[in-house]
Amino acid sequence: MPKGSKFLTLFSLEFLVLWLVVFAAFFAGSLCSPTVPYLLKEFLTQEAAVVAMIGYLSSLLTLARTVNNVLGAVLADKIERGAIILISLGLLPLSFLLLWFATDTWWVLASYLFFGFVFGLSMPSFNAIVADLAKKSNRATVFAVFNLSWIIAQILAPVIGGLLSDNFFLRLPFIAAFFVSVMTFLTYTVYFKKMHRNFPNLWLKPYKNKESINEVGYSNYFRKNLYLLCSAQFFSGFSNGVFLLAVTAFLMYSLKASPTGMGVSFSLGWGVATALAQIPGGKVSDKFGFKTTIISFISAATPFFLLLPLSTTLLQFTLVFTLLCFIGNLSTPALSAWIANLFSARERGRGYGLTSAAWGVGAVIGPATGSIVWTLSKPNYLIPFIAAAALLLSQLPLIASIRD
Repeated sequence: MPKGSKFLTLFSLEFLVLWLVVFAAFFAGSLCSPTVPYLLKEFLTQEAAVVAMIGYLSSLLTLARTVNNVLGAVLADKIERGAIILISLGLLPLSFLLLWFATDTWWVLASYLFFGFVFGLSMPSFNAIVADLAKKSNRATVFAVFNLSWIIAQILAPVIGGLLSDNFFLRLPFIAAFFVSVMTFLTYTVYFKKMHRNFPNLWLKPYKNKESINEVGYSNYFRKNLYLLCSAQFFSGFSNGVFLLAVTAFLMYSLKASPTGMGVSFSLGWGVATALAQIPGGKVSDKFGFKTTIISFISAATPFFLLLPLSTTLLQFTLVFTLLCFIGNLSTPALSAWIANLFSARERGRGYGLTSAAWGVGAVIGPATGSIVWTLSKPNYLIPFIAAAALLLSQLPLIASIRD
């Protein structure tokens, strides 16, 4: 750290603002998530067309995030990171305006494109700032707390969004999301100058320090580790894309879940479980190492993929989903902190951006592939879940090959 700089603490105003901004942005997006599939049913009448469009939307969102992860990664190491975030948040409300006034699927596609642009551009800067300002000894724990911002948002928002659309009218979540996103932009703008004053060397502009060359270097072995990590993330994203398509379609067409039911399942099954996994996962990885933590928990979670399509009720599905997500996401803080340790401080924007882009490439392919597998294998719902599990396991040999 440069002389006179500060560490980001979990109780500082700066960390709280970062946390709240990410929470609010994801909260706005997640308000809409359980309602969009039912909006599509207004425009498309056939099940196959709706499932295919869900897959296309997910792929488009991930494609937009992936392309802009690369752009955001490069920019985050060259210009002011805070300004990148400010521009991104200013564009966020446009996504929800498009959903609010949508008259056909093209409006929905445009909305997802804007949403992917915003998060793809800004998240490398968010992650690089947290990594730069956290102590190396507890980075995984700091990332665990920071990750809770977008995780808790995705616990609360889908349930609220489902209730709003079920009890009032379908597009109310889009209206609420628009106003939340406007308030998020205004909040960040108010604190922008204050955070610049408190962290003049680190907050906005990338900097050079003595840590970089000695710790990481630019050797062939380091480039190999980067290639292996990006390859592993590709398979993780591919698996996630297939899996989320299969989960959404299974809830809608096998279990006949309502928007509220789908929101509750995702909020409890994914959201609560993932949130509860963050702090224990961070502490385990800080103590036992990043690679061991990642391999152990991903391996332990995989068998639950095969139990999900055997569920006959929403309650059964949610319970299995909860176990899967809790165990698997114990590895999430380890990955975030590991990337920070593998990259020099001045390269972290690119580090987070390129690994996110690799994940995104897989996630672009995943939903479209999942929709094809779903349609071809119906009514055998097990096959898409087997495919997702196999893809998830494919990353483990790559992770094991990375040298710390």
